[in-house]
Amino acid sequence: MRVPIKGISVNKEFIVQVKDDAIFTEALAMVDKFAFEHPKESHFVDHTQNSYVKCYLQLFWNPIENQIYSDINMFAASAKGIMPIEKRLDFNLHDDCEISLTSSA
Repeated sequence: MRVPIKGISVNKEFIVQVKDDAIFTEALAMVDKFAFEHPKESHFVDHTQNSYVKCYLQLFWNPIENQIYSDINMFAASAKGIMPIEKRLDFNLHDDCEISLTSSA
């Protein structure tokens, strides 16, 4: 999963392994797990600081409405084609897919 974020820092790219039937939020949670385990690779300098935003899930996903925030642009594709995860977060990700997220805020 590639997660470029404009306005926070230089673009970051994360490659994570997920289970075969994983959905977007599970993959993004794996990005957060990697970021917590490798803080120098994260946009978030120190996860223990008293900051408002501490993870990528919090930046991109509204858990109450189970949708991506409206100021987020998302594109997901694989060799099988484009995946409609922006409209269907429960869509099972294709093998070797690439997901790009950018904030327009």
